Amino acid sequence: MSSPSRDELAFGLGTVVHRDPSAQPIESPRPYVHPLRTPAGTVVSDFRPADHMWHWGLSVTVANIRIGDAAHDVNLWGGVTWVDGRGYLQLDNNGSQTVDETQTVDGTHLTWREADGSVFLREERMLDASIRDVDGRSVGVLDISSRWTNLRDVEVAFGSPTTAGRPDAGYGGLFLRLHPNFSGARPLSPLLLDDPDATLHGTEAAWLGLESGPATVVMGAHPENPVSPTPWFVRNDATPMLCAAPFFHEEWKLRPGESATWRWRILLSDSPLHAERVTHLLDEA
Repeated sequence: MSSPSRDELAFGLGTVVHRDPSAQPIESPRPYVHPLRTPAGTVVSDFRPADHMWHWGLSVTVANIRIGDAAHDVNLWGGVTWVDGRGYLQLDNNGSQTVDETQTVDGTHLTWREADGSVFLREERMLDASIRDVDGRSVGVLDISSRWTNLRDVEVAFGSPTTAGRPDAGYGGLFLRLHPNFSGARPLSPLLLDDPDATLHGTEAAWLGLESGPATVVMGAHPENPVSPTPWFVRNDATPMLCAAPFFHEEWKLRPGESATWRWRILLSDSPLHAERVTHLLDEA
């Protein structure tokens, strides 16, 4: 059966866009969730902001993917690519993630492609939305499972601009471009319990969140992910964003024919969440 261009998450937590007919190749077209909402309907995501037109709500996206000994990385983030010694360049290397024509009860099947359409990876993705009660308040929970299989007969390496030579730019993984209201948001992390001045950007932790007014967003990475604990890419300035960034500091490689599964959980709240509650919500089944 032909898959629809979009679906609604349960409990009104967001819209999943499988295909965007307005997408340009330079944006590295891929499925995304936007708007992403709290249980009360507050939108926490942003889409195509003026500073980065390829920031599309919530998506699985990787900036630097090297297939074998190819001359240039595949860019599944969008826009320019960091080339060591030359800086950011717009190359003809923006790939895409395409949704296959069939969907099953097991989730959405996707194909990762190079700029010329060549297939290199198969993904099986599941999104599951639910509501949890926390002291009489509703907290939205979005579980994401993503299984990757290397379809090539060479190793595929997943990296970031930092692994390509640019310091402090290790973005890529599960990425959420946040609503402008999260500019100046208060960071939340288990690391802050022991050190209120702890550095969060680029640091490994079980989870990370931002609180802005009534809205709180927390992203957690499963401890059994191929890279664990995960480093984080986070900004709470004029370009707020939150990214579980497993390839921040080092490349991670998938050998020919091998598969690996990534799991993440996002919490969406209309009120502040204490660290103990966050840990409980991320750990419970």
